[in-house]
Amino acid sequence: MEEENPLYFGMDSYESVEAKKNLLSAEMFLLNMIKIIRRYNLLRAEELGIKFQIYKSVKKLDAAVKKTNSSFPFLKIPQKTGEELVRKEAKTIKEKFDEDLESQLREIQERLKSIS
Repeated sequence: MEEENPLYFGMDSYESVEAKKNLLSAEMFLLNMIKIIRRYNLLRAEELGIKFQIYKSVKKLDAAVKKTNSSFPFLKIPQKTGEELVRKEAKTIKEKFDEDLESQLREIQERLKSIS
């Protein structure tokens, strides 16, 4: 009886061809993955460049807006006057809605009386 060498085993031609095909397929897959990763890295670098340009443009725009705002005269309105105007507006709006609700309630009560 021959002793088998654990480091070597024989393959027939079909197994050899299939192993080569599998190896080449794996190599093709890895090369495609490398191509995809490189394309991704290029796109990310392009995206970063675009974001940086947008950031610079926004900074310039912000500076221009601040410069423009500083050239406009601003009126100083006393705080209480502004608050009082807002309160008056809210009060008139509330009264208008209250009157409208009251009129609707009266109409509904009249309808109920006419039905009974």
